[in-house]
Amino acid sequence: MKKSTSGFTLIELLVVAVVISILVTITVVVYSGVQGRARDDRRRSDVANIVKALELYYSDNNTYPIGSGTGSIKGSTWYTSGDTSWSLLQTTLTTAKAIDAVPVDPTNTPSGYPDGTGMYTYALYVNNASYCGAAAGQMYIIVYRFETQPKENFSDGTCSINELGNVYTSAGASYYRSVH
Repeated sequence: MKKSTSGFTLIELLVVAVVISILVTITVVVYSGVQGRARDDRRRSDVANIVKALELYYSDNNTYPIGSGTGSIKGSTWYTSGDTSWSLLQTTLTTAKAIDAVPVDPTNTPSGYPDGTGMYTYALYVNNASYCGAAAGQMYIIVYRFETQPKENFSDGTCSINELGNVYTSAGASYYRSVH
């Protein structure tokens, strides 16, 4: 009488385990890249919404909202989404009916500033001095950082003196600057 054996050999089981491990690794890497790109797309959209709100505010007030000097880790003239100064910007823009809610970076590093490596926040500076040759309240810059996309810089208007922006690009951040 012949004995019949069925099943998998140890080698076959090891090969299947290795193939599954490789597929799981590839899936995790691809998925995390997709998430980073989605957050970057949201950042781009958020900055566009902040720009629209600032322009609506400007059209009603003939100035951009200058920082109040409170709560910002970056300095008294900055609003940053990583600290309490962002709520002041929120109050200013929502009271003026320029926006329903000021967006916050999807990762939003607490006490972070986007010119630091691995720091994901939005930062807004409205000049109270003579940057780009503009009078107080007539120029702003939004600084932000992408995870997977290349940094970008956009300037609207002429920045003739005391240019503000390139220092952030050299630190790996992106910016949007507008000068009236």
